[in-house]
Amino acid sequence: MKKLILICAASVLLFSCRKEPSGSNNIPSDITFQLNRVDNIFFTGDNGLLISGVNNLKYTLIKTNSNFGILWTKNNYEWGDIVLGSGWGSSFYSIQMVKAFQRSDGMYVCIGTIMQGGDVVYYTTLVIILNQDGNQIRKYQFDDLAASNALQTVDGGYILFGNKLIKLDGNFNQQWEKNLLDNNYFQYQIVSASEGEFATTGSYNGEQVLLKKYDQDWNELLSSVYKHTNSPFEEAGFNLIQLTDKGFLIIGRSGKSFVPNIIECQIIRTDAEGDTIWTKRFGYPTNSWLENIVTYDNDELVLQGSIGFPDENQKSVLVKINTDGQILDSISSEKFQMMVYSPLMFYIKVQNNDAGDINFSLIEPNKLFTKNN
Repeated sequence: MKKLILICAASVLLFSCRKEPSGSNNIPSDITFQLNRVDNIFFTGDNGLLISGVNNLKYTLIKTNSNFGILWTKNNYEWGDIVLGSGWGSSFYSIQMVKAFQRSDGMYVCIGTIMQGGDVVYYTTLVIILNQDGNQIRKYQFDDLAASNALQTVDGGYILFGNKLIKLDGNFNQQWEKNLLDNNYFQYQIVSASEGEFATTGSYNGEQVLLKKYDQDWNELLSSVYKHTNSPFEEAGFNLIQLTDKGFLIIGRSGKSFVPNIIECQIIRTDAEGDTIWTKRFGYPTNSWLENIVTYDNDELVLQGSIGFPDENQKSVLVKINTDGQILDSISSEKFQMMVYSPLMFYIKVQNNDAGDINFSLIEPNKLFTKNN
């Protein structure tokens, strides 16, 4: 009997010490999806994902549960047949999903930009309403708009942001339109700010970083440009976030004003009035820049960037920085497409694998800056 008790006790100890998969709840650490390209990942109310991309020239949406099990896949949309051109001037058609939102009734609002044509290229933005099973309910079309982002507004409507700005109400009726094309100001990214306001970043004259802030009716509240050398060139802000003090942190690129002309990573922190608090620049042996703010928590941010142009041996870089401008950690790795942070508190790295599929790697926060992740 003693021997049996000892065996049972050992078995309990053995199974209690087994390592749970990353993210627990039996979530696997790596998942492969049959997609040739991923455009975006959107987190849904059930802690699952809505993944948008292309598979075999069909635009495809995949809905998963919180354990990354596939609930449904849809690729039969009438707007989703990709046509590749055979050369200069030949006809082509492509669409990219730039944003999706889930409404309180569970339905999805998806914003996609179509690029098509031949000798002349045309842009159209679609707002597509899907039910919880991914079936299309309605579609709205906005011509001559190349939307690169979209936001929900405090009144329950939407902002479509691209070469121009279109404000929709909650029923997708257009309320107003603003032209964003300007010979001096190029606005690349938009975010929501406090009190229903908006902020954008980009470049001024292609040489200096730009920050603008608007109220909810797009009246300009703030406009600043940042020049930190006597001969700035190729400086731009690619993304921004409003911090808890209502100032902004802008990430992007700067150019060295001496030979060799190499683009470097740049971070600018401002106060609420747009005045510079500090600027951080750092680089690598070749061109590099920052493009994505992955997380912002407890006065620390994780930023994603790239080292090298696409025709080079391109790499991805992650940088952890605090709001005082101190670099806390960094790591470079083989190029990956995107890094996002799940509400279940782990990172998801999205990367093409050798088989032409897309691999999702789940990474615990304390292992994000560990080699071989």
